[in-house]
Amino acid sequence: MADKDAEIDAYETIFLGFPIWWYVAPTIINTFLESYDFSGKKIVLFATSGGSGFGNTLRELSKSVKGTAAMTEGRILNGRYSTDDLKAWVNNIL
Repeated sequence: MADKDAEIDAYETIFLGFPIWWYVAPTIINTFLESYDFSGKKIVLFATSGGSGFGNTLRELSKSVKGTAAMTEGRILNGRYSTDDLKAWVNNIL
């Protein structure tokens, strides 16, 4: 059973991270997205990967989102970014 205790109402922007496996997010991410109403929220995806990119992940995860959320593909993070780079990326989104 999915945990439904996350206090998403307190946030306008939600950063959602996960590993990418063969261009696909783990199914638990779909379950998380299906468990909440993200109306009016901005969901920014980020992931780790051994070599694949986002592929169709954005399109596939969007099917699991209830409400009028704006979901965007963020970055693949594999340790190649400095702290300053990550801060700049987040600040640009917020």
